[in-house]
Amino acid sequence: MLKTKIIRGKHALLIAIQDYSQTTFDSLSAPANDLKLTQGVLRERFGFVEHDFIILKDEKATHSGIENAFNVLNERIKPNDFVYIFYSGHGSQTKDLNGEEPSGYDQTWVSYGARTGRQGIDNYDVLDDEIDKWLSNLYEKTQNVVFISDSCHSATVTRGRAIEEDKRPHLLGKRSYQPLKTHYGIHIGAARDNESAIELAQKDGQYYSLFTWYWTQNLQQAQAGETWNDVFKRTYAQVTIDRGMAQHPQIEGEHRRQVLGPGFSALSPTIPIIRIVSKRRVKIKAGSLAGVTKGSVYRLYNSPEDSPRLKIYHVTPFASYAKTEPKGEIKVGDLVVEESHAYHFTPFKVYLGADLDKDKPLLRAITTGFDALEAYQLTNNPHQANLHLYLLRPFANQDGQLIYASPDDALPKSFPNQPPELWILTPDQRLFKKGLKIPFSNLKEGVKLLQDILKKMARIRELKQLKSPRGSTLPVSVQISLLSPDNSCLKGPNCVQLSDYDLGWYRKTGSYFFQEIDGRTLSQGESLSLSLFNKSEQDYYCYLINIGPDGAIQTLFPPYWEQMEFARVNKGEKGDKKIILEMEQVGEETLKLITSRQPIDVSLLEQPARREGLNPLEQLLFNAAHGQRDDTSIEINEWATEQVTFKVRQ
Repeated sequence: MLKTKIIRGKHALLIAIQDYSQTTFDSLSAPANDLKLTQGVLRERFGFVEHDFIILKDEKATHSGIENAFNVLNERIKPNDFVYIFYSGHGSQTKDLNGEEPSGYDQTWVSYGARTGRQGIDNYDVLDDEIDKWLSNLYEKTQNVVFISDSCHSATVTRGRAIEEDKRPHLLGKRSYQPLKTHYGIHIGAARDNESAIELAQKDGQYYSLFTWYWTQNLQQAQAGETWNDVFKRTYAQVTIDRGMAQHPQIEGEHRRQVLGPGFSALSPTIPIIRIVSKRRVKIKAGSLAGVTKGSVYRLYNSPEDSPRLKIYHVTPFASYAKTEPKGEIKVGDLVVEESHAYHFTPFKVYLGADLDKDKPLLRAITTGFDALEAYQLTNNPHQANLHLYLLRPFANQDGQLIYASPDDALPKSFPNQPPELWILTPDQRLFKKGLKIPFSNLKEGVKLLQDILKKMARIRELKQLKSPRGSTLPVSVQISLLSPDNSCLKGPNCVQLSDYDLGWYRKTGSYFFQEIDGRTLSQGESLSLSLFNKSEQDYYCYLINIGPDGAIQTLFPPYWEQMEFARVNKGEKGDKKIILEMEQVGEETLKLITSRQPIDVSLLEQPARREGLNPLEQLLFNAAHGQRDDTSIEINEWATEQVTFKVRQ
């Protein structure tokens, strides 16, 4: 578990602009109520008191008033303080004059008095570039910053409460601003750039912004251990159910941080329920592309004991359907986690053996651990097994060399007074790798470690078996440059400095297409620079996944801190998004590219590494696999995937 420093003070900047009567735009009905909801949840759940708030409403929220409030906030905060920033009001756009926006437009907050003929800066909207600068100043003191913008174009900063663009050249438009490092803090917007964020009347007759209404409710109900992303997933499900495809909230930054705690924790990935199909059937927002399989069982995230179980009965690439037990209540926005996984390939046959009779009781205890391993099947016939697990009690001499009964023996001799070890072997009794020896002095810990290793290998096997639908082609190509460390390479087209990755100078020693890297052998210390090119006539979401020699599955692209729209590669887009993979470990590396017409939650596929590399075992599992996933027929080119595997040597 990664932890941040203890959070000390608390500070909130809340901005609500409802009155636009001085302009040609419609005034809004919800911002004042949004502010009350936000202030209430910060008081009740986060312990904020009156002096922790800086509040700007209507005439106080001019352009200069907002800038001054950010400056006051910056003066107040101390290292590691918690900061919550909220804006509710109109959003808009203006022409980008400094060339920093790929779309050609800056997103804006429409501050009070803007476009009314006032003098100076108060006659202009607040640029997203300005907001980024103010946030950067805060990040120099603390990264515990939550930034919420409930307005139109809010995915990059800025509501259906959108208004027409300001066609005037902005006074600050030509200034150059330092790009904001979005992986600091948490950034949440109520909609995508091209969508509307709306306000609706609730049961009390008052108007609230739809996103803020659900967001504050879910913050109010947040439980210990839940992350900002858990709260966001609930809110996302509720908003999209109410508005269909018209509004998709966005999140980026350190969203794995716990809401009610100071650090990060390796918690189970969660999936939101997005539809109640019938009394005992629900729809969840994850499908085969995120690793969901038919027959798998899920439960409510915060109720491990008494909550109803959900069994998956139908899987599509982007969503799945489950039958629920006739107990408990399930509603849209509830989060579920996987309790047991159903594998759709032929189980891997495993033979268990022991050198000494005294270890047979221990062997029987290990056998019971396979009850939880559906991807494996025990066999009494060693000749039918793909994998041998053998209990030994080896002894090393003074030189550290294991003692063998005969020089020709594949395995060392066992000594009754030595501690037991479970060795993972090939069918010809060769140790896969030095690290694949599990100590069994503690039975419970040994069984848990064995289960952990084998489950990770099954997950890798399943991910690698994910194939494109028949007839589909990969619409996005990957260009790869091989980079070798060379601090003498300071000039020329083949010299590259990876300063953004805290790396030095590299020399470009080769250029390949994705499939050309398959089967190659690279050197430890080299790096791959990968760029994406969408050669199709449609936009696609792209995900580049790395399976490392240590058994880790991680997403290289998009970075986890970016909003889900960052994964979108527009039609014709070439090379704008660079990805770096460092060759730090010796062994086998796999790169898997998934393209999709819809965004997917690839965090459900990820898993951490083990201390020891597991690649040889994984390779055996993959080579022996011959089952197939249960795919659902869908439109050709709705999604596709391709993978390459290469070796890294010292």
